[in-house]
Amino acid sequence: MTRAAFAQNSPSLARRSTMTLGMAQLAPRGISEDWWLKHCGDVHWQLIAAAVGQNTTVFRDAQGRQLYAAFCASEFTQVQPDLVGLGQALDVQSELWAAGRSRIQSNHRLFVGGVEVARIQLVSTFVAHMEAGINASVRRATPYLIPVLEPAPDDFAKRASAAAKRDRQSIYHAKNKVVLPTHIGMDFNAVGLLYFPSFTRLFEQTEAVLCDALGWRPVMQRSVLYFGNIEAGDAVIGGVPRAHGHAFELWKTETAETAPIILANCTLTRF
Repeated sequence: MTRAAFAQNSPSLARRSTMTLGMAQLAPRGISEDWWLKHCGDVHWQLIAAAVGQNTTVFRDAQGRQLYAAFCASEFTQVQPDLVGLGQALDVQSELWAAGRSRIQSNHRLFVGGVEVARIQLVSTFVAHMEAGINASVRRATPYLIPVLEPAPDDFAKRASAAAKRDRQSIYHAKNKVVLPTHIGMDFNAVGLLYFPSFTRLFEQTEAVLCDALGWRPVMQRSVLYFGNIEAGDAVIGGVPRAHGHAFELWKTETAETAPIILANCTLTRF
């Protein structure tokens, strides 16, 4: 019987950094949701590695199989989009926490001149390919080194888990829908999985096609739950499950053998 090993201590559970805002980090108004999800996702992985005493973000189980810290939930919140601009200094505070049931949470807070302008919360669990290159074979897995972390100071992961239990069994009924292509070189990450910021891009595209009557406005808050993945290059179905247009779903396209399977959903508000 193989066993996981618990890290004796966590050498780095927090990170503070300052950056100068450039084109990549900003949207036409406020910050770039896509860039900050990617950046905070990387920091999340780096903090996990530091917490178990690793110098790299390559994780393995007791059998040596490579694992990935896959995201279960994310929440992007902007508080002061008009306080950010080109050339400004922005402070980032990132912290790592235990979120229960082998999940790990990171909280990231962004400040300009001491004023909080945005925050990002991420929850992950470890997964692995049971069959190399087949994303349908991805399952939860236990890393050989498990970080010992303090419990999260908020209930984000608990709320996300409860919502996921409710929504995971959703029945495909969207009347307003659009088929969206994905692009291997842009939407998939180094291990061939649809990258979690690409889900947000697909939500944005769904909204733009189906219900963008008012034009683009910066996101005040977007909460995303991730349920599955697709094979590299597969298309997805974007849909609006509710009449008010503040919630969106992504579905795996149906085949002759299977009905559409829910991949993710999101709720959002805009300024």
